[in-house]
Amino acid sequence: MAARTGSATWTGDLQDGSGRLVVGPKRWEADYSFRSRFTDDAVGSTNPEELLAAAHAGCFSMSLTYVLTQAGSVPRSVATSARVRLRPVDGVPTIDLVELDTTVDVDGVDEAALQEHAEAAEAGCAVSRALTGVAEIRVTARRG
Repeated sequence: MAARTGSATWTGDLQDGSGRLVVGPKRWEADYSFRSRFTDDAVGSTNPEELLAAAHAGCFSMSLTYVLTQAGSVPRSVATSARVRLRPVDGVPTIDLVELDTTVDVDGVDEAALQEHAEAAEAGCAVSRALTGVAEIRVTARRG
């Protein structure tokens, strides 16, 4: 499998400086700042945690599709949102919670089985596995 790339630049001090995030070889770019990471009032910019949330949602959706297909129930769609919580732990900004919320359009799988498949998919998701230092990753799955 190919290695994937991302890059960032930062100019200025922490509070008033600004940065630019680049995904892949300029496939997608966005600004980021102290405000976009640590406050709710930054418009028009992103932050590393949002990128992580999107990556986790994408990886998990593919992983759940694989798990369901292997169980004999190919989903028509899997839609996942991820919420990444950043908060101070021992005075250091820390991601301590990721919540994955997924809705699946699939036949032949009840809610309990779907939740079991979702938990298996989370355990097998490459991004979940990379985030083993996160204190808690929660998964909620429902049929849609």
